[in-house]
Amino acid sequence: MRHVFRTRRWWLTRLFVPYTTAGTVGLPWLMAGVAVGHALAVFVAVVAAAVASGLLKHHWRRRRPDVIPVLVRHQRTTSFPSGHAATGAAAACVLIAVAPQLAPLWIGMATLMAVSRVYVGVHWPTDVAAGMGLGVLLIALPLLADAAI
Repeated sequence: MRHVFRTRRWWLTRLFVPYTTAGTVGLPWLMAGVAVGHALAVFVAVVAAAVASGLLKHHWRRRRPDVIPVLVRHQRTTSFPSGHAATGAAAACVLIAVAPQLAPLWIGMATLMAVSRVYVGVHWPTDVAAGMGLGVLLIALPLLADAAI
């Protein structure tokens, strides 16, 4: 986390703070869903990931980092797993399924959201890794089950 603090730059802060704030309500994902004509599928994925990460946060109750200054408002929930990373990964999976030609964009958006949470000081790197894994798992399991049937 101290390394993250040393890498902070004004231009990164101007990029990450608004992006991570928009991610609080799933705005980047919903806009992407609308853009490709699959807003409902993306919305369902985002809600499922938010609910799942919320339930896991309640179970684990990991404290948020207090090592570096936080660049966004105080977070009311606990840290593990990152809901922003989970919703981003889940949305990216759906978006890849419906618009695979834009896969690098969807992956980049999800990765940027995960990185932003560490950058602004509200998550440990393991929180976002677990969140991304959770988001992918939520979407992959139904697809794998459907393929097996």
